[in-house]
Amino acid sequence: MVYDGNDNDNDLDYDSLSDEEYEDVIANFLSPSSFEILSIFIFLSLMVIGVCGNSLVVYVVIRRKKLWTSMNFFLANLALSDLLVLLVCLPPTVINDITKTFWFNSAVCKSIVFFQNTSVYVNILTLVCISLERWHAIATPLKQKLWRTESTITLIWIIAIVLSIPEPLTIKTYPAVFNRPNFTTTWGTTCKESWSDDVQRYYQLIQTVALYFLPLLLITALCIHMAIILSKNILPAGVRQTTTRYANFL
Repeated sequence: MVYDGNDNDNDLDYDSLSDEEYEDVIANFLSPSSFEILSIFIFLSLMVIGVCGNSLVVYVVIRRKKLWTSMNFFLANLALSDLLVLLVCLPPTVINDITKTFWFNSAVCKSIVFFQNTSVYVNILTLVCISLERWHAIATPLKQKLWRTESTITLIWIIAIVLSIPEPLTIKTYPAVFNRPNFTTTWGTTCKESWSDDVQRYYQLIQTVALYFLPLLLITALCIHMAIILSKNILPAGVRQTTTRYANFL
């Protein structure tokens, strides 16, 4: 970020200002507007609702054994990954967006990106597993599953964590550049990747194809197949209702 104080007030002689006064001008320029302050309260409200709702899902599933089904465990896994973003990533991200400044060190910067990516990947992989679970219940209801829910959820988190490692390794904090010699301030600091724009584009392209389009294609294909089976009334009588036993998880 390059900041030119002259854009803020052409009548002010910036060369005559002390560093403290110059920083005050920058702070005033980057401080949140009334609308942005309102946005903070909206984000906080959404965060509280999200934390309460997702926490309740996880709590209820854990506490009530009669809810210990494969589907409910996958739903609780989705809620847990959402909690990760709401509690760890959302607060510093909102502060950064409102003040146009990243106030934390590089470690926090890397952690935010890591947890955000991990949560997204966990959500995507869990949705794929839920689709496979429904497809198995409809297409091959009498066959035993080849996977266990507990092992699948563990594998989901391992894969998500591994996939989330590369980008944070390139993340750094960069101080803003000001038209004032030997002046430094935290205001205007950004958190971004250190690799080239070309590498960033290739990385995002691979991410989009592998972790968006391919899962979407698979989920769509499974849903179409399930719709075809149900529309043709292929399932044997008494088999359409899926019953998930404790043995599937244990």
